[in-house]
Amino acid sequence: MPAIPAFLKTYWPRPVTGSLRDHARAALGAGLGILATGLLAHAALPDDLLAAIFLIAPMGASAVILFCLPSSPLAQPWSILAGNTVAALCGVFFAHLLPGELAYAAALAMLSAISLMFALRCLHPPSGAVALTAVLGGESIFQLGYGFIWWPVLANSVLLVLSAWLYHTLTGYRYPAVQIDSKPSSPGHMNYQFGFRQEDLQAALGQFHEVLDISPDSLQALLQQTELIAYHRKLEEIECRHVMRPVTDTLQFGDTLEDAWKTLSQQSEPAITVINKAGLVIGLLSVADFMRHAKPEKFNLVAPALKKLIRWSPTTHSNKPEVVGQIMSTPVITILQDMHLMHTIPLMTSHHLQLVPVVDQHNKLVGILTQTDIIRALYR
Repeated sequence: MPAIPAFLKTYWPRPVTGSLRDHARAALGAGLGILATGLLAHAALPDDLLAAIFLIAPMGASAVILFCLPSSPLAQPWSILAGNTVAALCGVFFAHLLPGELAYAAALAMLSAISLMFALRCLHPPSGAVALTAVLGGESIFQLGYGFIWWPVLANSVLLVLSAWLYHTLTGYRYPAVQIDSKPSSPGHMNYQFGFRQEDLQAALGQFHEVLDISPDSLQALLQQTELIAYHRKLEEIECRHVMRPVTDTLQFGDTLEDAWKTLSQQSEPAITVINKAGLVIGLLSVADFMRHAKPEKFNLVAPALKKLIRWSPTTHSNKPEVVGQIMSTPVITILQDMHLMHTIPLMTSHHLQLVPVVDQHNKLVGILTQTDIIRALYR
């Protein structure tokens, strides 16, 4: 197959979304919808086959939108019912106002129909053809007068909408499209809005200066799902060893509380890993562990209580903790260095962990991973 010239690649059509099954389902539904509206048009104008064909043409365009793009704002019931009705009204009005000036009547019918559709939020592209049909459809349609609006235009539109609703429902699709509630349904509802908010999207659409064939809610959901997939892909490619930080300080079971407090207060990490002589993780020591054992009764007693706890007892026997192993948190949750970062997030959030020791295949400490490290990896 010859290569496409470079200057044509910009205009080359992109692949259509959806699977072959989706395409076949849409085509079959449109065919059935047109069959129903065609029979109705023929019943409305039994003696004028040409006029009936003109009337079916706008419905054919509507069928493509309703059955192929059911979530589009242009395909919703209000758009097709109100859009076709308004367009038919404009067409009939100018056809009778300027009966001998078809070009002027058609232009004014189109202009007024589009203006009213924008004002009434019922933009439906095939409605333009409905307005032209009322002007150029011939003597049979002209004789129908304003009755043309209700029968067969509105009747055809209602029948097509009902056909679309029934067909989409039977084939497992939703029609009409429902508006997405952008507000969380509960405090625990997870809303994947990583890089933008709804007002940001509205501002961007206002600066785009084009009418898009997708609702803001659907566009927002699509962008959020895209971001979520991108984050999953990114996190699946990152292993803990790529973002963990090296261990600068560790403690052992027998270290004194006074030395441990000095070490903890001089570092930025929320906790220090406690290991044994083999380098295996046996616990974590944090400020919370000190506070738990100091047990200050009031806020102003925190400092004295801590001093009393960490002060080394000169006697051989003591009724308070003296070494790290007596107050450290254990058992400790650890993660392997080759674990994907994506799997660490639910682990840390479900257990409310600020720091997790990272170990190798032999369970020896090789690094630490904090919430800050994960956030930094997400925004690389």
